Amino acid sequence: MGNAINNVILTDFFPKSIFWDVDVDRLDYRDEIDFIIPRVLDKGLLFDCLDNLEQLYSLEAIQYFCKNSSQVFGNEKIKFLAKKYRLKPKQFLRYDPNIEL
Repeated sequence: MGNAINNVILTDFFPKSIFWDVDVDRLDYRDEIDFIIPRVLDKGLLFDCLDNLEQLYSLEAIQYFCKNSSQVFGNEKIKFLAKKYRLKPKQFLRYDPNIEL
């Protein structure tokens, strides 16, 4: 069982493999929001983790990182996230309108 930081154990929400390069149990979910949300948006679709992300963070915070993170890329993923979080694909930093799916 992980170390509870701010009463949240991230491994209760996300598989360790999303955070393969860090000790996930040492992350503070509030202080390291700019690392955690983009990482889950990038890798979390593989593990169906977006509902868990929504338990920890506000819709506004998730939308912000959808639009501003360079880790969120790939038009298929962006279109999925745009629909889920009520955004337009063109709002995402790395959406490429020249790529057809």
